[in-house]
Amino acid sequence: MNKILLALSLLMAQEGYLNNKTLNEIDSAWQRISISVKSGDFDSYQSFYHPDAIMVNKISGKTYPIKEAFDKWKPGFEDTKKGKIKANLSVRFMQRSYDRITAHEEGIFYYYTIDAKGKKEGSYVHFESLWVKKGEDWLMIMENQKLITGQNEWDKLQ
Repeated sequence: MNKILLALSLLMAQEGYLNNKTLNEIDSAWQRISISVKSGDFDSYQSFYHPDAIMVNKISGKTYPIKEAFDKWKPGFEDTKKGKIKANLSVRFMQRSYDRITAHEEGIFYYYTIDAKGKKEGSYVHFESLWVKKGEDWLMIMENQKLITGQNEWDKLQ
C-alpha cells in the first residue's frame, strides 16, 4: 500500500512539474510577443505563429490566413521600429487549458500606440488562442479576436 501511495505521489509531482513547465513556456512566448510588439520586430512577432495559422475576427465576421493579418499589421511594426510610434501589448487570461504540446486560452489583450505628439490610442479585445508545440517552440495556430471590451473588464482579470 505504501508503494502505491509513493508511486501516486511521484506521478502527481511529475504532472505538476510538467504543468508548471508548460505554463512557463507559454508565458514566455507571450512575453516575447509583447517585446516584439514594443520593439517593432515584425520578423520575431510572426515567428510565434504557425505558417498555416488562421485569424478568426468575430468583430468583422471574417476568417482568413494569418498572413493577411500580417499584411495589415506590418506598417505598424515598421512605424514602431522607426520610432514614429510607441506600441505595447499586454494580455490577461480568463481560462487556460493545456497539456505538454497543445494549449487553448481565453482572455483580453490590451494593445495601444502612442504617436509622436503623445496621443494614445488603444483597444481592449476579448481573444481566444490555440497553440501547438513544435520541437521547443510554441506556435499559435488560431487567433480569435472575439469582441472589443473596456478597461472595466480588463481590470477584473488582474
